[in-house]
Amino acid sequence: MTDAARLERRIHELAQIGRTDDPAREIYATAVSRLGLSAEEQRARDLVTSWCAPHGATARRDPAANLYLRFPGADPHAPVVLVGSHLDSVPMGGRFDGALGVCCAVEAVVSLVESGARFARPVEVVGWADEEGARFGYGLFGSAAAFGRLRVDPERVRDKGGTSIAEALRALGESGDLAGAMRDPKGIRAYLELHIEQGPRLERAGAPLGVVSDIVGIFHGLVMVRGEQNHAGATVMGERHDALVAASHMIIALERIASSVPDAVATVGEITVKPGAKNVIPGECTFSLDIRAPKQESIDLVLERFKAEANEIFRKSLREWGLRPLQSVAVTPLDEDLRDLLWKSAMSVGMNAPTLVSGAGHDAQNPSLAGVPTGMIFVRSTGGSHTPTEFAATADAALGAKALEIAIRELATA
Repeated sequence: MTDAARLERRIHELAQIGRTDDPAREIYATAVSRLGLSAEEQRARDLVTSWCAPHGATARRDPAANLYLRFPGADPHAPVVLVGSHLDSVPMGGRFDGALGVCCAVEAVVSLVESGARFARPVEVVGWADEEGARFGYGLFGSAAAFGRLRVDPERVRDKGGTSIAEALRALGESGDLAGAMRDPKGIRAYLELHIEQGPRLERAGAPLGVVSDIVGIFHGLVMVRGEQNHAGATVMGERHDALVAASHMIIALERIASSVPDAVATVGEITVKPGAKNVIPGECTFSLDIRAPKQESIDLVLERFKAEANEIFRKSLREWGLRPLQSVAVTPLDEDLRDLLWKSAMSVGMNAPTLVSGAGHDAQNPSLAGVPTGMIFVRSTGGSHTPTEFAATADAALGAKALEIAIRELATA
């Protein structure tokens, strides 16, 4: 039986890890900064382990720092039911993104164990590592490593402080070699993930729960602009080749282009200027590129038009630019049978859950693209996401956990 009070308590406990209050600004009263492959993320793994160990779960952490909590089944060799989400956050993020999915997965499985359910196959709760990619720039890190979809050299990719992925893993006690993190997709019966919606559709529909049909594709890249570094006072306006000004024109063009392509979105969330002094005309500017859409052709169209406009901006100047692709995740349809199961599970708790396409990327994409039957439940959320104001009501979360429990029972006891 789902215990809403226990679920609320665990959401609160997890939110204390990485809590970054700013007394000067009320909006940050509930902010969480729990970056991937950090000591804070490891503390979160330890806390989740403490919730499950008293109920017979055995814990392991793989070389990518993913946490697996295994509840035994009658046949220890049968393909497992895997359920969970991620434990990291963006800087100054909220309490629910990712974390709610892990809390609800624990509540669902523990409730089944407490009710005396006997699993025919093992059930594993997973806490994926570094889903956000906020520290090293590569999202869905842990699940990509688990399903052989990670295209990154852990020794070369570094955070802003100069620490490499491999060094961060070694600081946690791992070898830094990700090969051992891979799982055989055939060893997983199904993967289920609960997540806050991160958008307004469920709120507008008055629906606490939704079922995900597809997840958008994502392109991440870095745009590098080179101009001519010079003196801010002695260089007249007509003689300047300012890299930041050129980058600004590109960013404005990107906004216009993405707005003209149906269902596409594009974001620049990071900008770095060199040399970075107030009295020096910028000679270099680097900015991030995040393009998403439910159709790959829409992503390709935004990129194509962006490159064309960028080339036009630089055609008659001394400046130059380049684009370095970082990561692409394909548009991902989820399993239709699991979609039906989750819808029926939601109906069992009195909720007629609408079917939605996810505009955010999720760890669920990696198992699905590797051939694992995958399903997702959305819980209604308000206040935006990737912000301290994101919110999900405990009553809604408890309904999601109960629907998850029903689906797990169907998959693990059959």
